[in-house]
Amino acid sequence: MSHPLRFLLCVALVAGCPSANDDDLTANDDDVSNDDDSVTDVVQVAVLVTLDGEPSPDTTVLQGGMPTRWTTDADGMATVDVDRTLDAELWVLASHPDARQWGAEIDRDAPEESVTIALDSFRPDDNPAYSFKDPGTPERFEDTSMCSHCHTTMIADWFESAHRESASDPQVQDLYAGAAAAIANEADCTAAGGVWTAGHVPGTQADEAARCFIGDGVLPALNGCDTGPCEDSPDEFGACADCHAPGIDGQLGGRDLHDAVGHAYDYGVHCDVCHRVESVDLEAEPGTAGRLGMLRPWPPGAFAFPERPLTFGPYDDVMVGVMGAVQRDVYQSADFCAGCHQLNQEVLVPGAQIDTTRWPSSRLPIHDTYAEWLDISQGVGLPCQDCHMPPDETVTNAADLQLLSVRAGMVTGWVREQGTVRHHSFEGPVGANELLRNAAFVNVQDSVEDGVLTAAVSVTNTSFGHALPTGEPMRSMLLEVRAFCGDDELAASGPALSDVAGALDIKEASEDWSLWPGAEVGQVVRVVSRTGGFWDDDGTGPFGDGTFSPEDKGLPIEELVGFSTITAVDGDVATFDAPLPTGDIALLGEPPLDGSAERASRALAGAAGHAFSKVLTGPDGARQVPHFLAVDVAADNRLPPQRQWSGSWTFPTSCAEPSVRASLLYRAWPLGLARERAWAGVDVVMVEAE
Repeated sequence: MSHPLRFLLCVALVAGCPSANDDDLTANDDDVSNDDDSVTDVVQVAVLVTLDGEPSPDTTVLQGGMPTRWTTDADGMATVDVDRTLDAELWVLASHPDARQWGAEIDRDAPEESVTIALDSFRPDDNPAYSFKDPGTPERFEDTSMCSHCHTTMIADWFESAHRESASDPQVQDLYAGAAAAIANEADCTAAGGVWTAGHVPGTQADEAARCFIGDGVLPALNGCDTGPCEDSPDEFGACADCHAPGIDGQLGGRDLHDAVGHAYDYGVHCDVCHRVESVDLEAEPGTAGRLGMLRPWPPGAFAFPERPLTFGPYDDVMVGVMGAVQRDVYQSADFCAGCHQLNQEVLVPGAQIDTTRWPSSRLPIHDTYAEWLDISQGVGLPCQDCHMPPDETVTNAADLQLLSVRAGMVTGWVREQGTVRHHSFEGPVGANELLRNAAFVNVQDSVEDGVLTAAVSVTNTSFGHALPTGEPMRSMLLEVRAFCGDDELAASGPALSDVAGALDIKEASEDWSLWPGAEVGQVVRVVSRTGGFWDDDGTGPFGDGTFSPEDKGLPIEELVGFSTITAVDGDVATFDAPLPTGDIALLGEPPLDGSAERASRALAGAAGHAFSKVLTGPDGARQVPHFLAVDVAADNRLPPQRQWSGSWTFPTSCAEPSVRASLLYRAWPLGLARERAWAGVDVVMVEAE
């Protein structure tokens, strides 16, 4: 179906829309004539705005499609300059924070001297009986109740975004249930150490099927269940659904993620959720539990809806009845994003305690993106939307007026200044995208003297927004430094990647370094020494403001001594291509991969480089645990905005022109967790410098 026809369907099917006749919808060069000196381009119209039958002061009044705004006086009056040369329907509109926007049409040939706009306040409490509406998809748009019917470009953006998959994301569901959806049969599940048993099928009301339960999960960890599904009805849900499935019908907040079915599961964070938010309270708990002040509309309905439409957004000039639009400034503020992207959390594991000398507030900074932005911007910098919802230069307005052979007006919306309509792709660290490529800069300076290549490498967070990486605390950013003579890789000395980079096994100096159960030919054992010192990297919060000493920051300095490659395995005994050097720790890992911008994640701990991450620890001391197990933030050296980290490595070389390659990799999940759950772990090359 063509887009113009989609528009005409809206006009024809939605009761209350103006009639779709040629005079109303098609521009006419004869509409305005200046041959008669008595006809002026701009006329003044006296506008009376009432709210619930009484004069409405401090109400915004404007001509649709024009930039000037007026405010009504104590008597609800304002005088508006109406420009009759505007190639659009002539409407005077009124916008009040307690009412849906509405207006009065002005006759182009015989403009009214005065008009009255009657506003009705909407009910200010939430309707728990409301059913969240179907946003539609790029392929489903015929029904005028779907957002996709008119908002074509925005729906296409959103449909490919992580927001759309926030509830159905397999990793989210696996961590919630303590399961591994990618392990599809009992034999593989048992071999991985899991339990194959019946459990809830995500996205269904009560369906069960045989699944692999393995590792930690929100439900078992917080409700005292053993590995496997919680047989009794759980009481604790970890607040996951409050942000990952905010569109669950009924009670807002405190819901079981397994309650997410239908639109709530299929579409996650969608139009009818975000545009029900009328305010954000940063003092409340994240998501629908309180921080997002949501108002779902009440009956009686209008325009074929059970309820009268009520939609909150950034614009004060949207008067089409099927929207029921109300303007809110918060849609252009970072506060809106903080509704979910800021989580300071108490310890959730039953019986576990937090170190209040380290964390006096008794809360851990789990998702700290808003606080990171606020720290550098002081609330006056560019909001999140400037990078994650960049301007869409290809569209004329939010309803894709550029696709329609009709005049701008009440139904179609007004032509907006180029670049003021934003993408709804909410681009983040998913795949090798432009946002990741532009987030950091890597610089390499090298020199050769007396047969030794020295490489000085710096990494700079070029953004003004937040630390790198940010958001989900299990993310990491790995700087990998390598040097070559032709195709031959040179041995390195210098800072080593920490355990954050992933190790298949780790042994202390007191253990037998010839025994490596499960090792394979081609794997490597890297040996590092500990200097006794600690990195004093810049970080965020107490890791960057001087609260913590270098030792409290939890990053022991480890230097790469050398590595050997496994050439044969006999039982648990490994044979190497060269004797292992002496050091403090030996780490079983894998050689790095070369090639594309996305590479399978490898066990790189101990290799030359540096890791940037937030490390959460659990009650048993386990590192890089999911947030629901966290009792401490052991380390956090994620690179703050506009800050730089520098390090130096040496490589013995016999060639005249060796080369250095520094790769900055983004990793979404800890290697061990990804392999336990059979997730397709991928390292994304953010920047590579040679």
